[in-house]
Formats: sequence, structure tokens, C-alpha cells
Amino acid sequence: MKIGLISNPLSRANRKSGGVAARVAPSDDICVAQPRGHDQLVEDLIRFARDGVDVIAIDGGDGTVRDIVSNIDQAYGDHWPLMALLPSGKTNVIAGQVGHFGTGQKGWERLLAVRKTGKLADMQTQCAAIEISWPGRDDPVQRGFLLGFAAFADGVRMANQSIHPMGINKGLAVAMAIGGVLRRSLLSGSKNREASGEAGTVLVDGAQVNGTRHFLVLASTLDRLTLGLQPFWDQGRGAINWLDISAPPKRAVVGIVSMALGKRKAWMEDNGYASGRAETMEVKFDQPFVLDGELYEPHGHIRVAATQPIGFVGE
Repeated sequence: MKIGLISNPLSRANRKSGGVAARVAPSDDICVAQPRGHDQLVEDLIRFARDGVDVIAIDGGDGTVRDIVSNIDQAYGDHWPLMALLPSGKTNVIAGQVGHFGTGQKGWERLLAVRKTGKLADMQTQCAAIEISWPGRDDPVQRGFLLGFAAFADGVRMANQSIHPMGINKGLAVAMAIGGVLRRSLLSGSKNREASGEAGTVLVDGAQVNGTRHFLVLASTLDRLTLGLQPFWDQGRGAINWLDISAPPKRAVVGIVSMALGKRKAWMEDNGYASGRAETMEVKFDQPFVLDGELYEPHGHIRVAATQPIGFVGE
């Protein structure tokens, strides 16, 4: 199988070294890229498709995976290649579920060793991505794996401004961000914006959820998140896991901790805690949202669906 290696030189672990691609020479069965920016990434993906790359090795974090998946159809159409993760980002939530080969040069060498056995394709984990579009607008679709609104956007903003600059990353940074949002919400009371939530509308398979104010909204094709959190209730059908907590949150500490641990309580549904699986969602917010760790400015009405299953190879 021919491998195309993409290293993101801006990923946390790659900023000094340039990533694995800086130390790998192209050959008949290996293509190499270090894209800087959207246009170069698309050009590299088109080159990979033209050269017959079957597996894209991604040396980057969740954002790098998001950017590749968002643009993969421009190169490969409907026939997407397999993907192998060499996680080098701040959180690496995606790799935690779909598998990976390890980071850096050791991860790359492990991937090559497995390819040599001829069993690489047998290691597949299938996972769809979520696809975001804007009805009535010509904006290009965005694809990713974890979409969040309201308190989730506040937590990511806090991590980017105050936690990551201190050198704190991965699970600890996420835990600190979640704790910070909860503390601000509980201490400030319902007059605080984080506690009173964001005004908006959430539709799940056409049915409205939880009124007009929302403390936390998540959508993901992943079953578990950072630190092994499993906040989604496995009910309903569809590839999209969703969660909605109305604002202000009732019995906030017990409720939010129980949701994070996947422990459903009998009182939750009558008090604004809702979750399940869906085929589509419609979300209408005028506040920024987060897709795989990056804040995006609002564009109003967002439609969320699932892509075709993507084949990830890893251990």
C-alpha cells in the first residue's frame, strides 16, 4: 500500500522539528508533505490522489485531521483513502478512539513495520465524521468529529487563552477548562452568561430539544471524549451522538458530572438534560462554536449530518 505522510509543522509537538515529514525522503511507495495553509494542503491531497496513495498518515492533532477530512473529497471524490494517525496535537481526542501508531518517528516506523506484514488494511476502525453545512449559504462544508456550543466554546476559549500558554495540554487542559466554566457558572449564579447559557434552537431529527436557552450542546461521531468521558446516551438511531443541557443547568454539579461519566439519572430528562443518537441536527445560534478545538464565528443556521464511514488504521 502506498502511504502519503502529512506533517503539520504547526502542531504542538512539531514546531521545533517540523514533524516526521522533515526526516522522511519520498520514494516509490511514500509521498511526503508539510503543508502550510489550506491551499497547499488541497494541492498535496490532489497530488496524493494522482500518485495513487492508499493510506494518509497524519502527523498532527485533531485540527489537522479535521482539515484533511474537510478537503479530502476535492482530491479523492467519494472514494476516500484509509487514514493512519501519528498524534502530535494538544488533545488528540480522535486518535484516542479510532487508534493510532504512536507519535513521532517511532510511530512512523511502527506504521511501516505493520505495512510490511501486509496486514495494515485488516486493522481498520470505521468512524464517520460530522459534516456541517449552512442552509442558504455557499460556504464550503466543514467536517470534524466534535462540535460544541455555549459552555463548550467558553471552555475552549479559556484553554486557549489561559491554560495552553502555560504548557498544559491534553486531558489536564480539558479538565481544567471544564472545571473553570463550572466554577464561574456556579459562583456567579444565573445572571452570569455561562450559567444562563446561549439563546438558540436545537432540532434533533426535526424535533426541537430543550426550549430556547442552552448551557451546553455537543454533537460528535465519537463515543468517548478526552479522559475517557462518555457523555452520550446510547438511544435512538444514527451516527451522530448529541447532548443538550438547558440553561441555567438544574442540579448542575451532580447533573453535569453524571452526564460526563455516562451515568443517566431518572430525574434528568424532566430537568433539561437530553442526549441520544441522531441522523441529522439543526442548530441555530448567534455565538461562536467549536469544531475539533478551533473556534469558528457564527453563521446562524447550521445543519449537521454524518459522512460516509472513514477507515482508520491503528492500534
